[in-house]
Amino acid sequence: MKHTTRNVIAALLSACFFSSSALASITITGTRVIYPAAEKEITVRLNNRADRPSLVQAWIDNGDVSQTLDKIDVPFILLPPFCRIEAHKGQTLRMVYNGNKLHATQESLFWLNVLDIPPKDKKLAGKNQLQMAMRSRIKIFFRPASLSEEGAKQAAVSLIWRKGSKSDRLTAINPSPYFVNVSRVSADARSGRQLATQRGEMLAPGTSKEFTLHGGSLTHIKPVIHYQYLDDYGAARSVDSQLTQ
Repeated sequence: MKHTTRNVIAALLSACFFSSSALASITITGTRVIYPAAEKEITVRLNNRADRPSLVQAWIDNGDVSQTLDKIDVPFILLPPFCRIEAHKGQTLRMVYNGNKLHATQESLFWLNVLDIPPKDKKLAGKNQLQMAMRSRIKIFFRPASLSEEGAKQAAVSLIWRKGSKSDRLTAINPSPYFVNVSRVSADARSGRQLATQRGEMLAPGTSKEFTLHGGSLTHIKPVIHYQYLDDYGAARSVDSQLTQ
């Protein structure tokens, strides 16, 4: 793609983006992508659930949503970058790793973006029209050959939990080489009341995160922490873990 074309597209995207997978006609099969390093390529399925065709643009970024398309540098080729998907039809995207060096002992994170650009309404030809492009965005986890799906499960159930920096917070520690997506955390107060988070967090390899639990102080909670993580297929799995000192 020529730089001039890419710059025009980047400007268009920054001007008319609206990110909302719930409203988009184009949907991505699955909520995350796992790319095993041993695979030459993997595929991702897109579906058009609308009664009209859509023009779709797809690309991969490294997490910086403000970066323009001509500045993005990722070790993947995504084909096709543009396509038209007819009403109630689908399209397969091919994702190819180009071999550029990534972490050999821990997962790397990237993002798949799918922009749904609706066609102009022919009934309004010659009149001003507001076209809203909808973007869906999901995580891509590049998994080195030394890591496995079973290892990812073990990492998710082996988080270390401690009391956080404030009385309403818990700290989760992820000593593993995997990303762990925690969708919910709760603890039982000795009074019988349950304290819980309102949103989840993702723990990168070898990092920690604080979770704020609502409903009261964690000073007098029972020593068992309940949490849910999202597995390779986006399913929520429940775990009970001991609170450490």
